[in-house]
Amino acid sequence: MTTQTANDAYPGIHRTTPVEGTSLLAFGQPQVPLFRAASMGDLDAIQALEVAEFAHLAYPYFILRQLFEVHGPKWTVAENEGRVCGYVLAAIGETRTAWFMGFAVAGHCRGRGYGRALLESALERCRAERIDQVFVTVRPGNRAAYHLYKEVGFVWADHEVDYFGPDEPRDVLVRKLYH
Repeated sequence: MTTQTANDAYPGIHRTTPVEGTSLLAFGQPQVPLFRAASMGDLDAIQALEVAEFAHLAYPYFILRQLFEVHGPKWTVAENEGRVCGYVLAAIGETRTAWFMGFAVAGHCRGRGYGRALLESALERCRAERIDQVFVTVRPGNRAAYHLYKEVGFVWADHEVDYFGPDEPRDVLVRKLYH
């Protein structure tokens, strides 16, 4: 991975962009996670995070398995000490549009910038695929998720009262990508 000095007045401080297969570096110190494309071997860890984070709305393993067949090569995982600690399940359509169908970071990895870096890495993968816009849903009132999505450029696009069924409203956010 290539780093650029942010300012010659601050030696040792580097600005980096997470790239697939590389670690995030800041202040000249190696930090995890490693961002990479998901593999079939990651499905158990992704499903465990799904259950931990989304309870009754978690994707069952069999759904993840079938989604992997269609979209898996576009998924991004964050790996910390050899274990999956986060993921973005991207589904890329034929109309230069993508959906982040799932996104989570393990509780013990939150507050370290992993979520933002993981989203940026997944957005970069979409940009490389020449995607024009990326959509994601978020539960109204989930301030932490809204803040994170806003930080990486998502804006509100729509609201559906029963998006995931009765009493499961979602706001739809969109991020325009420029090539």
